[in-house]
Amino acid sequence: INGRGLITTSGTVVTGHGTNFLSQLRTGDAILAGVSTANNKTREEMRVITMVLSPISISLSSAFSNDLKNPTPFTFINKPRDIHKEHATKAQMAKEEQEAIESQAMGTYRGNARGEVVYREKTEHGGYRIRRERLEGGGDLDRSDLLNVRAKKKSDRYC
Repeated sequence: INGRGLITTSGTVVTGHGTNFLSQLRTGDAILAGVSTANNKTREEMRVITMVLSPISISLSSAFSNDLKNPTPFTFINKPRDIHKEHATKAQMAKEEQEAIESQAMGTYRGNARGEVVYREKTEHGGYRIRRERLEGGGDLDRSDLLNVRAKKKSDRYC
């Protein structure tokens, strides 16, 4: 596939001119470009893309035999993709992220092993002291129980 724009290289870094690598290329794709040789001939070389950094910058697995100092047209070959696996991976990641969000927002809050709740209390001198309070009934609190405990404290009654 013909790439949009022109490229120059310096080692394994490719800079695009009028390109949009983010929409055209992915990690694992191959890029082909004509490289000048010592006898002023051009030969096509292929390199594998290791990172797509921005619309105008990518990183290659290895450098071309000579840097492309003049803007040069390029072509690319897309790596074969397993669409089902990509969708399954994306769905699994979304599910895990949602579960993490829900577990942080809801659920029970266990006191430490001795069944205590630990909180800060403001002192008369403007500092704070750490207070530990023994829980009745085993130590598991849901969010409303935690709010009730906090509301009973003088320093936190406006919650």
